Order: sequence, then structure tokens, then C-alpha cells
Amino acid sequence: MRETLAALIHLQDIDCELRALEQSKGDLPQRIAALTQEITRFEESITAKKGELAASRRERDSGALEVAYLREQLKKYQNQLYQVKNNKEYDAITVEIETTEKNIEAREFQMLEMEEKEKVLQAEIEALQPVLAETQQQRGEAQNRLDAMLAVTREKEEILQARRQETLATLPKPIYSTYERTRIGRGGIAVAFLKDGSCSECSTRIPPQRGLEIRMMNHIYLCEVCGRIMLYDPDRVTVCGGR
Repeated sequence: MRETLAALIHLQDIDCELRALEQSKGDLPQRIAALTQEITRFEESITAKKGELAASRRERDSGALEVAYLREQLKKYQNQLYQVKNNKEYDAITVEIETTEKNIEAREFQMLEMEEKEKVLQAEIEALQPVLAETQQQRGEAQNRLDAMLAVTREKEEILQARRQETLATLPKPIYSTYERTRIGRGGIAVAFLKDGSCSECSTRIPPQRGLEIRMMNHIYLCEVCGRIMLYDPDRVTVCGGR
């Protein structure tokens, strides 16, 4: 059991080094993720506005054809005025002329509104494009910094991961499960050392008899307060490099 518990200390040291490597990246991974979300949002907004702009232009082109057709009809009705034979025919054609003129006016007004809307959409698209380009540049710069950092740490991380796998091979599965569950739940620190009769991580006082048992290193004991695995190494003050 002493060898198993010593392996836990070794495993925790490896995980501390891996965590330090991860922390050395700073907030770059989170920043890249946030910038990527912004880029997606800008791209979706630009795509939607471009789609709306294209649809409006198609509708306006259709309206122009409709107005052209109505003007031909209006000209036809106006010519017919000179061919009427009685007041009834005159009144009927006059109604057609008035109706057609109103339809032309309404359609042209609608097209003017659409043209104004298109100007607004185009302005919004033009305003978003440089913002998108700047955000893409920021993400690229952050990614380059992260890639450069990873190039430096990758070899060390691979070595640590290999050492971790070697250490895991010496640990019984139930003990590793306890270690891993505690590590995840306690911010990456699964073990604690008995230090001056207390837990090195939460400073809880350990009863003398339990402290003696921990020093023997022949059984796994958990801190009753923080739940970490209590171990003993007279040369260690705390976890993650503390000596």
C-alpha cells in the first residue's frame, strides 16, 4: 500500500505540472472561443441582411415590371377615351383609368419604401464588414500566440502524459477512481499532506491517532472536511511543488 500511496503522490505531481501548462495558456482558449462566437454572430447577421436585401431587390424589380405593365394599360385606357360612343362607356373607362393610376401610385410608393430599406440594409452590411474583419484578425492573432505557446509546451506535455499513463498502470482501479473523482471535484488537487497535525489543503486539525495512522502510509484516509486523500511525506509541505 505504501508504494500505491507513493504513486498517488507522483500522479498528483504530474497532474500539477499538466495543470500549470494548461494555466500558462492564460485566457487565450476562452478568448479564441469568444471571438469565434462573435465572428459567427456577425457572419450570420451579414448573411441574413444580404438575403433580405436580395429579396427586396427582386421584389422591386418585379414591381418595376408591374408598373410598366400598368402604364401600358393606362395608355390603352386613355386612347379608348377617344373611341367611346356614350356616357356609360366613358364612365367605365374613366374608372379604369383612375384605378390604374392609383395602383401605379401605390406600387411606386411601395418601391420607394423598399429602396430606402435597401439603403439602410446596405449601410448596415457595410458597417458590419470591417467589424467582422477586425474580429477575425483578433482571433487569428490570439490563435497564433496560442499555437506558438503550444509548440513550446507540446513536447513537455507529451512526456508528462506518458509518465501519467505509466503511473496509472501501477494503481488499482478503485483507488484511481477515488483520486480522479476527488481531483475533479476539488479544483485539480486530490491529495493533501499531513502537516503539523493538519490537512495541508484546508488546515483542518487531524486527531493524533488518525495522524499516526496516516504517517504509517498503509491505508487510504480522507480528510473529513475537504475529502482529499491524506498522505504523509516529511519532505513535503503542500501539494503542487510545495516542499
